[in-house]
Amino acid sequence: MSTSPERCLGNLIKDINEEVNPDDFYSLSKDLPSPQISKEQKLSLDSIYSFKSGSTSTSSGSLLVTKKSILNAFNNQHDTILLQKMLMEASKDTLDLIIKEMFGTFSLIIKNKNGNYFCSDLFKSCDEKQRIIILKEIRLTLAEDCLDEYGTHSIQTLIENSNSLEEFKLILSSFNDCSKISKAAKNSNGFFVIQKILNHIPEKDRMEFNYLFLKLFYELSLDIYGISTVKAFILYTKSEEIMNEIWNITYANFLTIAKNQFGNYLIQSMLEHWGNSNEGIKLKKMCITHFSTLMENHYSKFICDLFINRSNIEEKKIVLAILLKNKQNINIFNNNNIKSHDFANKFDFENKNNKNTNYIKGENNQINNNNNYKYNNNTIPLNNDAKPFFPKKRNNKGK
Repeated sequence: MSTSPERCLGNLIKDINEEVNPDDFYSLSKDLPSPQISKEQKLSLDSIYSFKSGSTSTSSGSLLVTKKSILNAFNNQHDTILLQKMLMEASKDTLDLIIKEMFGTFSLIIKNKNGNYFCSDLFKSCDEKQRIIILKEIRLTLAEDCLDEYGTHSIQTLIENSNSLEEFKLILSSFNDCSKISKAAKNSNGFFVIQKILNHIPEKDRMEFNYLFLKLFYELSLDIYGISTVKAFILYTKSEEIMNEIWNITYANFLTIAKNQFGNYLIQSMLEHWGNSNEGIKLKKMCITHFSTLMENHYSKFICDLFINRSNIEEKKIVLAILLKNKQNINIFNNNNIKSHDFANKFDFENKNNKNTNYIKGENNQINNNNNYKYNNNTIPLNNDAKPFFPKKRNNKGK
């Protein structure tokens, strides 16, 4: 299998401890003579070598790790990979030096196509104090950086590796008002970060964030990306006070949410997650009350399907009774041959003892009403003033 000069020489640097001239490495890997390479274009492999050896200077004593050298490395994917490998073996002092030199550029590197991978590995390698230094720099831009297609990945990694109260506070300070939360939750990249906050930061440490999120609960439940954050909010919320507020919002906007193309997923999630808890029982009662209405909507009918699959026999009996009682307002009893009002008469339990209502059953019975409709093979309701027709008995004497 063939390999590139960059990969070959990179492996050499990893495996040997002898000094390598960065100018020679760059000229070989790029197939260019060393004199043609300017200082600005030079690949900063002296900084890579310093990561490997744990030192911070070359044999000539010059400083190796600089902002410019690191930023130049992110212009090339392979150079970034080498930097990432060196991070795995870097000492605490080396990481301190990298963070010090990169300070002021983290927001830029986080959103870099190659740099975001380096930042992700850096966040994994850092300890609590080092992450706090980074968070103090980017907390003012974090809410915007998470909207970036590359920035969202490294920020999620930063949140995942945070484990102290001070780190949590710095992260949440980036989302200190509803507008920032709403903007991120409705963004195709940002909503991942909001989900990460909800499922990683303990509930007791994000109560202020929860109250801000509650104000957006209804709005986000109708959004294509926001619905995912709302579902995560329900899943990772245990506070009785917050749960009561969630129920109040759901109760006040039940039909609007249920009939929405995204909101119906929220009601389904609630039914599955809450189960037979107090909130789950209240939600089931709400679904039963509006069952016939839910059945008529294209989106909310999926809630009905889920409810029937998850309900017990008693709940199913109640639903059936409601459907039969409200049959005139729903279309589930229609077929191609019989009008819904005919079924309404047939299933009218309240008037089942009405002597004026008569039916004829038979395979070949036909009745012509004022509209000349013909009914075959069905139970046929008669008009109140109609009399049943019975064929005359055949006289068998002539045979």
